[in-house]
Amino acid sequence: MNKPKESLTALPKVGNLANLSSSERLSLRETMNQMEAAEWIKRFSQKLKKDGKTAAWNWWQTTLEDIAKRRGQQAANELRDRMNTQKGQL
Repeated sequence: MNKPKESLTALPKVGNLANLSSSERLSLRETMNQMEAAEWIKRFSQKLKKDGKTAAWNWWQTTLEDIAKRRGQQAANELRDRMNTQKGQL
């Protein structure tokens, strides 16, 4: 029988989310939200170049609806608002 990897049996590491303070977790969450918005902006731009404005817009509306179904309408609205804010800063 194989031994568990050392990383699974070692003491908790600094990078473990459970070891972060609440302010560090909030900061990490904010960073993740910003990165997600930037990624969706990138995907939309690629779709726009590849398929044109109408197709990209229709794709984005479908994507937002899917996000709302999975995470709730408020999450979809927050993502859209965050994207609009970031796009204005670029």
